[in-house]
Amino acid sequence: MTGSTFDSSQLVFTACMGYQDVNESRLQELRSKHRPAVIAAFEERLKGLQAWRDSKDLATKLYNSNQDPKSVLLNFSKASLSNGSLSRSESGSSNADDVLIGLTGDGEIDCFQDLQRQVTRLKGELCNLVEEKRSALLRAEELEVALMEMVRQDNRRQLNAKIEELEQGVKELRKLVSDKKDQEATMIQVCISDQYVLSSSAIQFAELDAAEQRHAAEMLQDKYEEAVAGLGEMEERAVMAESMLEATLQYHKAQPSPPRETRDSFTFPSDTLTIQESEARFAGHDQSLIKVSLPKR
Repeated sequence: MTGSTFDSSQLVFTACMGYQDVNESRLQELRSKHRPAVIAAFEERLKGLQAWRDSKDLATKLYNSNQDPKSVLLNFSKASLSNGSLSRSESGSSNADDVLIGLTGDGEIDCFQDLQRQVTRLKGELCNLVEEKRSALLRAEELEVALMEMVRQDNRRQLNAKIEELEQGVKELRKLVSDKKDQEATMIQVCISDQYVLSSSAIQFAELDAAEQRHAAEMLQDKYEEAVAGLGEMEERAVMAESMLEATLQYHKAQPSPPRETRDSFTFPSDTLTIQESEARFAGHDQSLIKVSLPKR
């Protein structure tokens, strides 16, 4: 058992050292290669064990049948014939008789001693075979356990490698997501800055435009006021001219008209028309100034 344990430990150590080369195809190849030899050796040992059992039965019969040597020799010859040590002929009884006749006291003692030695040797071989069988079973069990443990450790290592790979992929994805978020935040900040600049520029342009429009409105208001003042002055002048014209007409009507003045009287309507035209012109000019001076909305 000590040797078996040591060999098993050495086998487990060897298996652990070469676990990377062990796979299902390799195991199948080893099975197909060594299984026939193992089965043949096992069958041979079974045959040897059966022969030893037959010899043991024969020895037992010899020990128990000291008073009947003829029957013992007959059984021995039958056992030899069954194991293949003698030929299968029908003259077994005559051969047994010859052996019985030729058997003396010394020969019988030698036969028993040989049988004892054979039994002892077969017992030793049987013990060795049983011990080897037990050692082989223990080795096979330990090897199977070691192989299962190796496969389990290999699977664990593969799973650990896959888990590490997946964790690395998750880290990379998280890093990409964070970089993407940073880029989006930067782009949003840049867009906000651009929009703020554009809004500021638009506000400045709008303020300048409003200031220009206010200035233009003020200028138009000043022009309108100047035009209104000019129209007032022109209306006053027109009123004064009308009053002077009426006074002149009344004055000419009050005086006697000489022949020369008849010609001058014909000039009054033309003068009157000229005054009316001038008033119409002043009125049209006033309306045009009012239209121009009004600011556009």
